[in-house]
Amino acid sequence: MGVRVIRKKVKSAIGRSNLPGVSYTVNPYTGCSHGCIYCYARSYCPKEIGENWGKVVVVKENIVEVLAKEMRNKRKEGRLMLSTITDPYQPLEGKEKLTRGILQVLVNGKYKVSVQTKSDLVLRDLDLIVRNRENTDVGFTLTTLDERLAGMIEPSASPPRKRIKALGRLREEGIRTWIFFGPVLPGVDEGEIMEIAEIAKATDSAIFYDKFRVKEFMKSGIVGEIAEMARKTDWRVLARKIQEICDSIGVKAVPAFGRI
Repeated sequence: MGVRVIRKKVKSAIGRSNLPGVSYTVNPYTGCSHGCIYCYARSYCPKEIGENWGKVVVVKENIVEVLAKEMRNKRKEGRLMLSTITDPYQPLEGKEKLTRGILQVLVNGKYKVSVQTKSDLVLRDLDLIVRNRENTDVGFTLTTLDERLAGMIEPSASPPRKRIKALGRLREEGIRTWIFFGPVLPGVDEGEIMEIAEIAKATDSAIFYDKFRVKEFMKSGIVGEIAEMARKTDWRVLARKIQEICDSIGVKAVPAFGRI
């Protein structure tokens, strides 16, 4: 079954952010066709999108033009993130190129730009990122290194190995990179934590980690099973283990939202 695309014109492009260290956010899409079964963003989207997660996406077709106007008029400074409730490099971006257009606008702006994704499509825009390398950083979400499990819980995202390869490519170009290790799946073993820490070390990337947060929609199937395990997990113990492993090889690791 394909993704239902809804085209919409917006009146504003830049939104305020409550994330630590992030002043503003730009979301070129509402909804995300990566269809990650645990994604909390569905709780902050319209009902049709949230209940059909991964199957309905709103394309904000005029967002680049609106952003350009806002940049001319507001000229605010701060850190701006792409994105917080959608992946800016979900499959639709390959055709729509809204994220690329946004980066073209931001290249000459005053914002520091953070990009977070689960897709190696970000490499398509390497030219723009390199042009603005002093003000741009890129993070990749790594939930698991198990390709089979990733295919089940993040069905349309790039496989972990492609994200890791893209992470390395960006670092080769002198781009500041980081890893979002989250949501950390309950039952993750020390070996996998060490592997992710070693990837971070090899790419000089910091790790931001976050626990698996159980939400109302997690009732059945594999996400229901993971949620049940999460309820029984002592996250403080797991957080200490992540810190210890990262500290042991000299990798910076911090809770993504201040605490776990």
